[in-house]
Amino acid sequence: MELHLPTLVVTAVGLNVLLGILMLVIYQVRRTQKSFLTWACACFVFALAAVAASLRVYIDQPWLTIFTADVLIVLSPLLALHGLRQYQQQAPVSLKLVALVISYTALPLVLLYHAPIHAQTFTSVVCASVYLFAAVYILTIRQAPALTKAVLFLLFLVHGGLMLGMAGMLFQNLSAAKIAMIEPILNLMLMTHLYLTTGTAMLFPVFAFSLSEQRLLELANFDDLTKMYNRRAFWERSSLLLAKNRLLRKPFAVLMIDVDYFKAINDRYGHAAGDACLKRIADIIREHLREQDVAARVGGEEFAVAMPNADHNQAELLGMQICQQVEQEKFEVAGQKIKLTVSIGIIYSSNSRRELAELLNAADTALYDAKASGRNRLVFG
Repeated sequence: MELHLPTLVVTAVGLNVLLGILMLVIYQVRRTQKSFLTWACACFVFALAAVAASLRVYIDQPWLTIFTADVLIVLSPLLALHGLRQYQQQAPVSLKLVALVISYTALPLVLLYHAPIHAQTFTSVVCASVYLFAAVYILTIRQAPALTKAVLFLLFLVHGGLMLGMAGMLFQNLSAAKIAMIEPILNLMLMTHLYLTTGTAMLFPVFAFSLSEQRLLELANFDDLTKMYNRRAFWERSSLLLAKNRLLRKPFAVLMIDVDYFKAINDRYGHAAGDACLKRIADIIREHLREQDVAARVGGEEFAVAMPNADHNQAELLGMQICQQVEQEKFEVAGQKIKLTVSIGIIYSSNSRRELAELLNAADTALYDAKASGRNRLVFG
């Protein structure tokens, strides 16, 4: 059944205005998420573009129905992409990219708006580029849930591909004297915009809330500075591993690692330098872990490692590797060379009979012994 242009435009405008209002409502609830305001603007801009493009059937004002409509058609996906960047970075994002693309789009359209088919071909190519770039950008958002990211990636990819196909169809008709000769193509373009843009806009709140849930899980389980597990998550995961080892009568080891003279480093070089050192030490610890080991930042400059099914030699080797690499590492922050060492306390349970709290206390006692005996060393409890 044929879908007539006025019906298509009314549907496009109505749905996008409703989606824009929904985004504004969400933004009122979550003021810190500027991305919802940006996505609302993207919906309203697309609605305006649909209205402006449809007017070419009724009035002969190319500056409005072609130039303005095409600029708005490009601006809509640009704003959608800008909203994704805002949400990923959780910080103010420069509009430089949006302004740059719109500027380079508007300049050629000033010369082309009296040639509707040429202008529409150029606009289709620009839109396709924006959609495809957005599809690639979505893949870089690591904290996004896989399913939600895949659906949004697919929508942008299909939209970009269809816009490229539309550009090819229009290119083949550049010699057409009147735009009415390819009206079915333009109707198809608007229909494509309607379905894909509306579907994408409907997914934005789901995508954003999924990211929020992921962020809450990160805050609950991970240390923000080092991206290691925090104390609570370490306790939960280590307790489960210990219980499993106890049933299997497997050994279990715990390491407590503390940075030597860390307060003096903060006092002398500043907290930013201290934070940089902690991040690097966390990386060093991660580099030497086995796949089944669990590591966490459990205090200011204190780390813990749980080693399920590890023998005495494996625990000792891990501690020695960490000690030696930290001592040999060249820590340099803002041109300042910082010498660092760590002290390590290790407790080993051959059959995992002891409780986790008892093991942690024993490893902590061994850590104090390591510090008391000269630091930059490991001591078994």
